Amino acid sequence: MSAKNTMTSVPAVASPVGPREESFLETFFAILGQLSFDKAKEMMEREKEAHKAFTAASWGTLVQCLAQLVTAERMYLSLTFLEQKRFQSIGRSKENLRTTYTLLMQEFRRMEDATPQTRDVTHSHALCPFPSATSSSDFDVLLAHLCGQLCHYLSVRQKMMDFYEQISMMGAHKNMNFEDLSTMVSDITLPYSTAFHHPILSPLKTLFSWESDILGHLLQAQILMGEWQFLPSLLQLHAAHSKLLSWLSSAAVKESKKTFGSGSKLSAMPALFHWLTKFKGVLVSKFSVYFHTTLSKQSTPSDMKNWLTKAPEDYFSRIVAFHRRCDPFNISLVLDTHGLSQPFMGHGYHHPQRPASTPQGMDSYPAILSYPGDQPIQHWPNVLMLVTQRLPRTSASSAFKTNYFYDPKVQSTYFITKIDPRVSLVVIFECKKSEKDSHTNSFLTDFSAQLRSQWILGNLRPNSR
Repeated sequence: MSAKNTMTSVPAVASPVGPREESFLETFFAILGQLSFDKAKEMMEREKEAHKAFTAASWGTLVQCLAQLVTAERMYLSLTFLEQKRFQSIGRSKENLRTTYTLLMQEFRRMEDATPQTRDVTHSHALCPFPSATSSSDFDVLLAHLCGQLCHYLSVRQKMMDFYEQISMMGAHKNMNFEDLSTMVSDITLPYSTAFHHPILSPLKTLFSWESDILGHLLQAQILMGEWQFLPSLLQLHAAHSKLLSWLSSAAVKESKKTFGSGSKLSAMPALFHWLTKFKGVLVSKFSVYFHTTLSKQSTPSDMKNWLTKAPEDYFSRIVAFHRRCDPFNISLVLDTHGLSQPFMGHGYHHPQRPASTPQGMDSYPAILSYPGDQPIQHWPNVLMLVTQRLPRTSASSAFKTNYFYDPKVQSTYFITKIDPRVSLVVIFECKKSEKDSHTNSFLTDFSAQLRSQWILGNLRPNSR
């Protein structure tokens, strides 16, 4: 049944008893799941107008609450609760949203507790996936059951608000632990995976699953890339991409209007969707440089170049541009293979059951990317000294500073900084360079900060740069 048919067929003389209202709720939540906030709001306003003469307390209260839920969903998905307050008199979106959630939960809980049969009907709904109310009493029980599950939905929304607020303030920090963030998401979302399971609420369940699953896939991809796991990180990126496409295709948002050219459905999606899409793009760009050697062997140079230009950031081209400008002897990404979950076996995919020996000595710190040319073996003793002595594998922020070393014996200068706990960026000059060389220091600072993915967290806040 379409939303239009539902709104035009509302009886103005009958007190709500169940079947029509169930169908009404199914349509409402379907529209809300499609992010059609204006249509859902209009639907509730018409329902309130049609039944304002009756005293069906449970239905009337629910309609009032669902109208507020539409506004809350819009605010949550647009991330307005993260906006910084510039003036005391405005910018209260965070408090407004939290207050709305609190009041809604109180009303939903009150309606649930007002019906003592809720526990029994919950059991019957578990046995029958598509229950229907055949009397006014049964309908009140159904509403109570839905209200209990909506409380769980609002609860996890509040917890995710806390999570987003926390990570939005982490963009300025270099000692982020993405494993902790991944654990936090799991701890928040897993307890609620079956908490709002009623078929009428399936659109909300789907929205919750897309958001939590995409975020989980992206955080896992970041972790796996830091461990230089080619196929597992690729699969996580693919899963996130597929679910973003599913979310986009399901949304009935209007295309944004532009002065020239056609509109874009993507640009009309809420801010949270855009941030998750941007986060995925950042990780795809990182994947393209961490596994550049593997990818380039599977493609022609022209195809590889075209593919990289389509990525949000072409990090390899930035390496090439820096090399042309400053003429270093070598630029390398160095991997610490000690303690990897799977033994290091070189570039590409390797069967997990393939016998492999643990790298020893200099081989335990390979260059996963070297430009131009192969890993400069003659410089590797100094590189290892820098990696193992000056940049211990730690999460302390001091470990991410750019370090400098000049070896007069070989008349070479080394700049090094850490990107991930296992991955370091090294720039080698076969001449003496100043420790304060601005071009080199700027390149290492900016390049490593972007690959560290720290800025994307701070970028979660609306209107952030």
